[in-house]
Amino acid sequence: MSSTYRRRDFLKHTMTVAAAMELGVILRPEIARAAAAKNDPASHLKLAWTGKLKWDNVVDITTVSGGDWAQRLANAQKQLTARGGGVVYFPAGKYVFTDSITVADGIVLRGAEPKVADAKSEAYSPPTVFEFPRYRPKFDGDGTPIETAFKGIYLDDPAGASNCGMVNVSLNRAHIHLGQAEGYKCGVNRIIYGCVLRNAAIAEPRVPDIALGQKPWQRFTKWHWAAVSVKTYENALLANNRLIKSNDSFLMKGYVIQSRDKNVGTKEYDVWFDYDFRPGLECNDACVGAPGGEEPSGTPETHPWGFRKGIVICDNAIYSTGRNAIEFSGDGTICARNYIRFPDDIWRQTVMGFRESKGSSTTDTRPVQMRGWRWVVEDNDYEVFRNWASDHAYHINDGEGLMHENHCNAHIKDSRLTNNRGNAYLSLFKTGGIDGLHIEGNDITVDRDMAIFVESDHSDTHKGPCRNVSIVNNRTVGGILIKGDPASNNVVKGNVNRGQIAPLKNHANAKLENNKGYEVQT
Repeated sequence: MSSTYRRRDFLKHTMTVAAAMELGVILRPEIARAAAAKNDPASHLKLAWTGKLKWDNVVDITTVSGGDWAQRLANAQKQLTARGGGVVYFPAGKYVFTDSITVADGIVLRGAEPKVADAKSEAYSPPTVFEFPRYRPKFDGDGTPIETAFKGIYLDDPAGASNCGMVNVSLNRAHIHLGQAEGYKCGVNRIIYGCVLRNAAIAEPRVPDIALGQKPWQRFTKWHWAAVSVKTYENALLANNRLIKSNDSFLMKGYVIQSRDKNVGTKEYDVWFDYDFRPGLECNDACVGAPGGEEPSGTPETHPWGFRKGIVICDNAIYSTGRNAIEFSGDGTICARNYIRFPDDIWRQTVMGFRESKGSSTTDTRPVQMRGWRWVVEDNDYEVFRNWASDHAYHINDGEGLMHENHCNAHIKDSRLTNNRGNAYLSLFKTGGIDGLHIEGNDITVDRDMAIFVESDHSDTHKGPCRNVSIVNNRTVGGILIKGDPASNNVVKGNVNRGQIAPLKNHANAKLENNKGYEVQT
């Protein structure tokens, strides 16, 4: 991704896709039929499992009978299931669905090939569009039922569905949720490739809280529900997708929330239902280890569902106003070449829909949240900003860059942060332990003290080992911290600070060599 691709270009393209979806100018399926591609769309990534999906076993949806597109899809999947699975092909056009749809074991839904192949390009626009119902709010009485909208793509059998997913489809007003069954049971080999999503969120079912005094028509986005969520026992690819700015968000005047001042009771604000205030891409994200920064840290023995292998999240363009743009748990996860943009100057009166926000509130506003072992996070380009708290005078605490913290997580083991570019710090925060971490070639500019923050200690009294850490050849505007006890075999070398003299805090007995623009503190 060229660094010349700026936020204004990203936002500009979100309007062009929306206009096509809203006006229905894309050709109708019955007059736009073209031969389906039968290749592996991800062959250039050289993942052995994607080539084994039945790309050449194709049923064209326009040749299948049914009263509407949902019925045709069900019939097409039956045909393919009888033949061991394959691809339901949707030629270029708009396909209107009135409810959520499900994908069967062994089935991939595939749209027509876009003219521009790179989802990070402003010209990227898959010509196959799935359109779902729009939520039309009413601001009186009980409001519009949430069941009228907020649809999605689900699995028939989350516990067993394998070799399934979506390729080259633009989704308007729907999310993708390839989930799992009780006990973390799920299938393997799940793919989301080349899709565009807009207005992808669901409503928080706990809002309104009538006992709190909220009005029955109030609505809010659900926190832990991503635009694209994939669970897998092994192997998942989330690649070349584009999450673009919503155009369905709506303002609710007189929205009631609990005041942070206990003597006041409730307050009323003008609050947005913001479709982009939700996680972006999520794969196997789970609480791995004890919450709240307590031990024990997660391991493959204690939390096997958090250390699954074969996850690749790459080449995506993500727009979000809050929450984690990318979040994952795994062993050996690759998160690479993603382009992530958050807007500045967002006022967040409440973060969950119930209570007034304050500076210590959390919105999880981060480009990438890493959990697990042996992850590789490289060549990502991000811009992130903290939201304003309810008083509009102070920012909410979040706004980190690439973050592996101890909360619900594992110790860091044999992981890499390389060649990332961003405006918020690399945050390896109170991890409880580090054994193997390589940080190289990153270009990080911050308005706080530290551009690179590596700390394995929970606190001054609860120490964490810091071993085999190398912080080399990075460019920063901001300082570097490395801290942990006991510490061994650590090195900080060849880093350059381009701003005013910044601290280099060495509290891990690291070997320091040829660092420029820092003031060493030990």
